[in-house]
Amino acid sequence: MIEFAKTFGIVTLCAGFLMSCATVENFVTGPEDDTAIRNAQTLGATKHRIFVATTRARSNDPSEVFSGLRSKIMTLGYLDVTVPPEHETGRIEKLKPGQKANPREHFLVSQPTLLTSTTSFQGNLNGALGLLPESDKNILVFVHGYNTSFGGAVLRLTQFVHDTGYKGIPILFSWASLGKPHGYVYDLNSALQSRDQLEALAHILRDTDTNQFDILAHSMGNLVTIEAMRNLVRIPDPDAESRLRNVILAHPDVDFDLFEAQFKSFHDKLKEQFTVLVSTDDRALGLSRRIAGGISRAGAAKPKRLEELGLNVIDLSEVDEKSSTNHTKFAAAPEIVRLIGRGFRSSTALSEQ
Repeated sequence: MIEFAKTFGIVTLCAGFLMSCATVENFVTGPEDDTAIRNAQTLGATKHRIFVATTRARSNDPSEVFSGLRSKIMTLGYLDVTVPPEHETGRIEKLKPGQKANPREHFLVSQPTLLTSTTSFQGNLNGALGLLPESDKNILVFVHGYNTSFGGAVLRLTQFVHDTGYKGIPILFSWASLGKPHGYVYDLNSALQSRDQLEALAHILRDTDTNQFDILAHSMGNLVTIEAMRNLVRIPDPDAESRLRNVILAHPDVDFDLFEAQFKSFHDKLKEQFTVLVSTDDRALGLSRRIAGGISRAGAAKPKRLEELGLNVIDLSEVDEKSSTNHTKFAAAPEIVRLIGRGFRSSTALSEQ
């Protein structure tokens, strides 16, 4: 009984701290109609179009659009998000209870446009790429972490793209996270379930007009990303590999032993495209380690252990973050956002900056 109480207490405590993987609940500002988005732009807000591929089921709540439940199919589409002119780097300016949305102060999100076919999705992507100069015809795929709602993932990606100055096309791959602190095991299984869909998205994007691909995974999203890439490398695709620029693994919530085994599938040249952002003071991963029976997480490992796997490492341990858990430094710490932004603006991998 004492051992059970101790274990239950650890899990409850971990759930509270692991909430840091979440960004914001739902959209909190909408979704808004196109008129609201246009009006926001006239007031100085900046609009970003976010493409979406999700394994979530639709929600009955219009403020969510997609729920934390799993779907058997992958839904494709896009939506627009405005960032307020008074935005502060590293923050997501959200409504507080009882507030009215103000486009000068808050993020606004449009109603999503859902596309009925892969061909339509590719056509819309190619149309967006066609509006960009040749140097910017790139795609960034973001895979979020545990305890993250659909709306929260949309806003985090928008904030990251805005603050880094990414000029290409951002795509959110949103797997069915329950978006609740007690859903860790549910989320873990959802992450594993969605790896085939992420692989399918890679095949869709391969046949677009993009010049280069960047991938950003956060927390448990690293498990989805690495598993999908392991499947992809089993059938060599020189064209796709030549267009892969950066794979940024931010604070990976992955068992280190598993992480080490996963990378045995990758050849040395491919490993050069990977950059792991680690932080030994990541309290969320420290508590995740306790849930996992004491096995360290890759995102809190000492840099030398990861470098021995042939990976590039950036140690964020000395970087300050506004949250108490130090688990979102990749997007919330201004100096790190600017560092990644400089990497994106270069034609080379982040590890070469």
